[in-house]
Amino acid sequence: MEEDEAMRPSSPAALADDDLLGEILLRLDFPTTLVCASLVSRRWLRLASDPAFLRRFRRLHPPRLLGFHHTARRDEQPEFVPLPQPPELARVLRRRGRFRLGAASGTDSAVVFDCRNGRLLRAEFPPPPTPLRFGVVTPLQPARQPPDLPPILHSQLHQRGVEVSNDACLLLPGCMLLPEDGGDDRSYTLVVLARRGSELFARAVFVRGESNEIRTSGSIQVPEHWPKKMRSGLLFHGDLYMLGMQHILRLSLESMSLFLIKLPDGVEQLPCMGNLELLREGDSGLHLVHLKGFQIHVWLCVIDGSDNGGHWELVDTMSLHQSFGQVVRSDWESGDPSVGDAFVSLRRVEDNAELLLIVDRVIFHIHIKNRTASKVFEMKPEDDICSELYPFMMIWPPTFPALNYDHD
Repeated sequence: MEEDEAMRPSSPAALADDDLLGEILLRLDFPTTLVCASLVSRRWLRLASDPAFLRRFRRLHPPRLLGFHHTARRDEQPEFVPLPQPPELARVLRRRGRFRLGAASGTDSAVVFDCRNGRLLRAEFPPPPTPLRFGVVTPLQPARQPPDLPPILHSQLHQRGVEVSNDACLLLPGCMLLPEDGGDDRSYTLVVLARRGSELFARAVFVRGESNEIRTSGSIQVPEHWPKKMRSGLLFHGDLYMLGMQHILRLSLESMSLFLIKLPDGVEQLPCMGNLELLREGDSGLHLVHLKGFQIHVWLCVIDGSDNGGHWELVDTMSLHQSFGQVVRSDWESGDPSVGDAFVSLRRVEDNAELLLIVDRVIFHIHIKNRTASKVFEMKPEDDICSELYPFMMIWPPTFPALNYDHD
């Protein structure tokens, strides 16, 4: 990156000290502001883009939730709901964001499979005879148009990638996941579970551009009343965690080994209810959020070598009524919607200890650590109350300009 030394403004003495300058840059609110500051000089760029500095910056300023896609309206495009943002970020979203997932003509339908670190894994279903389009999109970088994923993978998608044997087996819904670090525009992993009697096993298709690798796990014994459907998986340190009724299924994607982790005593996932959700808060550990009535209990899973796979520590308890004031009406009580109580369900927001909470047809954004909540969306009466929500986070790490040479 060339710069005109004669035009560089003189800096105060404090800015000549790298440690002091780093502390000043650390107090910028947003990664976008940090990138702008890095344009001052090569020295500022080196400080701002240093990995150690970026780790400190992220701890103070975690990536923000920019909004979410939802599929409440059947046979329509997943709609993007932006969250209120400070003026600087709002301008970036208006100028750069292209969140519509299908064709501009509006004739396509689209499905979201996963959303991570500024990327969406999606499939588009254009009118026949146009074939299915399947790939990764980056709404904040719309000029970059990655090619569709190879057509051979479409059959693996529809077959869910499982041809385990000639024996009868029950195929359970799986999940399609972007890499934990966001990866690139040509990578994802398809994981499918299958059950034969009391044995459960997994198959994973690791897609890396034009190549793919298919691997199958060993089997594990599961309880008799194992659910036919599991909540979408959470990636954490290379392992995939999926919620069952009374257990969490853990799949090591490296070794393709399966483990069961028993839920805390008295905690159970209710049928057709999102009363449990898995969270990660940076690298601090795997958390389980349990919604009981309008009490939220947060558990930390401590992985060990026991038969249960780990033990649980209760680390936080809060009342929605007390902690969030008037956001939740006093007459709302969770339970079975068929008997007139409010439908209440949790949805995960990546890794900042944040949640989306659906109460009846109202969606709230809750930040557990900050104990804040705000109403962000209200569904229409005809909308599907059990719709999927796909939170869209700010990209991390930020993209800095490249240096053309190393010396100042």
